[in-house]
Amino acid sequence: MPERFEVEPRASILLFKMSELAASFFPFAKFDYSEALWRISIRHEGAPAWFAVKCDLDHPVIRALGARLVRYPTRAARIVGSEARWSVDAAGEKLELRVSDQEAAEPPPLRRIFVPGGYEIPWNETPPTRARSARITLGDDALLRATLGDDAKLDATGIVHRGRVHMCGFARRA
Repeated sequence: MPERFEVEPRASILLFKMSELAASFFPFAKFDYSEALWRISIRHEGAPAWFAVKCDLDHPVIRALGARLVRYPTRAARIVGSEARWSVDAAGEKLELRVSDQEAAEPPPLRRIFVPGGYEIPWNETPPTRARSARITLGDDALLRATLGDDAKLDATGIVHRGRVHMCGFARRA
């Protein structure tokens, strides 16, 4: 972890399904895939930010592009998800969680995101058409511990987004 970051004692996993991802340089190809982005909370220049520890992707083309262009530390995974349940299998380990008790909520503010090697990922999004606060119940947590360490814990609550438009650019030196 670069010295210019102040690490906060909080981790996050962003689980999502992407539909019809298209790149401006390759607009005729569209990809559907699932992703689990493992992040730790940091402060950069006094503001909250994320540091990506691992990016699990279930599509080989997206995984290769993510590693090369976005510079994510990618890992092959099998990801199955819905608004009620998620399962991530990677590196011989598994994460299983259930999502319930959803109530209207505001999406969290955007944060800058950094990756190993001294890069920042340009990140933007169109707010979701619906955001819900949800209770998270953890089942198998072997992948959580393998990715973030034996003492890693997930928050008991999270945010479920529906209709969020994600815009991620090519990595640039931070």
